[in-house]
Amino acid sequence: GRWRAISACRMTPIPQDELRLLREGVEFGYAKAQHLLGMCCYEGDGVPQNYREAVRLFRLAADGGEMIAQNMLAQCYMGGTGVQKDTLEGVRLMTLAAEQGHANSQLMLSMLNRGTGGPAAAMPRAAARVLAQHAQHGQIADEPEHRSVVLAQLGDSADDRNVARTCCIGCGKTEQLQVCAKCRTAKFCSRECQQRMWPKHKQACKAWAEQKAAAAAEAGGASSSVQAAESGEAEEDVASLPVKELKRRLDRLKISYAGVIERSELVALLEHAPRSN
Repeated sequence: GRWRAISACRMTPIPQDELRLLREGVEFGYAKAQHLLGMCCYEGDGVPQNYREAVRLFRLAADGGEMIAQNMLAQCYMGGTGVQKDTLEGVRLMTLAAEQGHANSQLMLSMLNRGTGGPAAAMPRAAARVLAQHAQHGQIADEPEHRSVVLAQLGDSADDRNVARTCCIGCGKTEQLQVCAKCRTAKFCSRECQQRMWPKHKQACKAWAEQKAAAAAEAGGASSSVQAAESGEAEEDVASLPVKELKRRLDRLKISYAGVIERSELVALLEHAPRSN
């Protein structure tokens, strides 16, 4: 059980006694040990670098549900490292890791599939939150990056509705945000961020505002159609109704037609009768 404490993030070569514990864990089928020994093979840490063996161990761990191993195996497939390149299999494995909450898998899927309707569509808000976190902390894929680089990636996602709804597209903040008055979709933490991001936001802003206006107009039209259908009589050709039906409707409206003989007069009474809502 001691191998569970072994970390894959090391600054010095792994001691041989820890390698022995990892190998014992692999023999017992522990996914964590399979993943960690796979990392040793992948990086050449304590053992000769061997990508094929790393892929074999990552696959064992991935089959056991180890999400970091799923991510590593996905990267191997997508880069053709130690295995024949297979982008679709890489995306499938990365999706498995992302669905378990692996933050960098969510982020990588979001970047890979943005605007293509790919697997990231199943977890767009999660990916957007990760992107926001990286923007705030200046990190991506576990490696420190220049803040300007990460902010540029966030800015490139300004036309992604899920990103715009989740965080300030100018800096990635997720609290104390205000909604754009025009599109009612994008959020900003300050006037400064809104003005700075306007060149990137204005096209999406216009499109989202038009979509909302069209949806509102369509909803209004549907409501009018329903009201007209419910009233029924307003759309009918009243003049074509038989005399008996004309009198029945006048009775229902409590309109007197005593002494009226001509059918045309009954029609006129009905057509000019006040309508109740």
